[in-house]
Amino acid sequence: MTTITVKQTAVAAGFEFDLALTWIDTYGARWTWTGETDETGMALMQTGDDTPQTLSHVYWWSGPLIPAPRPVTHADRYAVLATPLCAEPDPSTPTPLTFAGLLGRLRGRSA
Repeated sequence: MTTITVKQTAVAAGFEFDLALTWIDTYGARWTWTGETDETGMALMQTGDDTPQTLSHVYWWSGPLIPAPRPVTHADRYAVLATPLCAEPDPSTPTPLTFAGLLGRLRGRSA
């Protein structure tokens, strides 16, 4: 038995949107696909309990839209905690001490 997964997408303003994702507008609202389309075939998007709007309307009035970051998983947390920390700091990273040394060398040149 073979399972075929079809990716649901919609096109608005020449951009293709993956309808499985949550999209964030410029005001910070999160838009999700309701699973329905209007009479023209445009995907209906909804934020919270508001009235569904077409994807093209959301894009033109609140866009551009960016995909919401995926939630952090247990595996992500474990990978961060299991990664060893460096024992010594990176010598190429400037510190206040290296900046003070630079100022000291510059003062010596001006004298």
